[in-house]
Amino acid sequence: MHVAEEIRAEAVALIDRHARGAWKPHDADRRAAVALFRFLETGLPLTGEQIRSALVHTEPPAGASEGLRALLRATAALLDDTAVADGPAGRDAVDHVCLLLDALALARPDGT
Repeated sequence: MHVAEEIRAEAVALIDRHARGAWKPHDADRRAAVALFRFLETGLPLTGEQIRSALVHTEPPAGASEGLRALLRATAALLDDTAVADGPAGRDAVDHVCLLLDALALARPDGT
């Protein structure tokens, strides 16, 4: 999942699943989203290093879904390639990941 279009599509799918209640993120996923959301609130652009740092500090519990974590790792790799990240498809992909992070960070812990 290193192509910007694939990252965007996965972010859209997770946003949709979360909005319909078909996906309830684990606490570790939510903590990572909250950490990244707090950074986004500063107005600074997201970097691959910040994503990797948030993932290290929120290791998933045993058996946790890898969907969000895989998406965030792919987004970090995309952001590391500035030529791709600064292109229209890269910006669109990162924007959709940020929308997903917003939705997860602002959702109540019980998933609503």
